[in-house]
Amino acid sequence: MIVSAAVKLILDDYAGSEVCIPVHRHKDRIVIGEQLLGYKPFLDEKGFLTDKGEFLDCWEAADHAYECGQLVETAEEPRIDKLMSEDLW
Repeated sequence: MIVSAAVKLILDDYAGSEVCIPVHRHKDRIVIGEQLLGYKPFLDEKGFLTDKGEFLDCWEAADHAYECGQLVETAEEPRIDKLMSEDLW
């Protein structure tokens, strides 16, 4: 089950250090990165966290949300390929 939107921040462009931060909405990633790090992160990846702590990118998260029943495909709501935070909450 998807429990949170998240971003994976690349902290150091040389060493490739990463940190995964839960966020309310993906758009919050820049402000949070700047507040935590004091600068805009080198690179980030939008995704989601599962109840098992696994980071999934937006495409993996869409498949996962359908598999666990968080999203249901209907005639009115066709299946999506890429999950966004607005799709769940």
